[in-house]
Amino acid sequence: MLDENTFPLIAIKNLTRWYPDSKQPLFKKLNFELFKWDFTVIIGKSGVWKSTIVKFLIWQFRPFDRTVYYKMDDMARYTDADIQNYRRKIWIVFQDYKLIDALSVKENIVYPLRIQWDDDNTIQMKYRNITSKLHIEDINKLDCNALSGWEKQKVAIARAMVNNPEFIIADEPTGNLDWEYTQEIGDLLIEANNSWNTILLITHDVHLLDYIKSKTNVNVFQLW
Repeated sequence: MLDENTFPLIAIKNLTRWYPDSKQPLFKKLNFELFKWDFTVIIGKSGVWKSTIVKFLIWQFRPFDRTVYYKMDDMARYTDADIQNYRRKIWIVFQDYKLIDALSVKENIVYPLRIQWDDDNTIQMKYRNITSKLHIEDINKLDCNALSGWEKQKVAIARAMVNNPEFIIADEPTGNLDWEYTQEIGDLLIEANNSWNTILLITHDVHLLDYIKSKTNVNVFQLW
């Protein structure tokens, strides 16, 4: 049996994506690898369609044959059941948080645990662990509408980490934050990686990349 650490968790091979009704490609023959436990940053200016890559990785766009692989399996061949099983192993942190406003902070954080039917004792234990780690015990009973943007992003990261997914995609998570809070988001992603989470950060912020590089080892993929 192959050691899973010797081959990529995710591999993109010769992926080409075109602008609608245009001869100009978004990217051409893109190649990319994400290995287990890595902290990898895809960086590029606005308008280079970094988030398009994310849409392929989460099957929002159907991958073309032999272009996107998960643990060496061609994701283009996935059945609906395969897709749902794969999506349970990942979590995304969005720029606009994607919290459920009708739920409390706690309910948002434990949402991934509820949908996989964890028992109440396990849910409470994982919830206490993640809120303590991220120092957000003081906001856990608040309504999400009462939170600042910075607090919402912390809740979103807690939700991403609570179930220890196989990898976390952070898609422009600091786009709405000032520099002080941007650095703190960087610290939280570093903490997640140090806790054995694989991180894929998508950003246009060179300053954030430099900050993270000053504190930990990262793999950088430039898409200009």
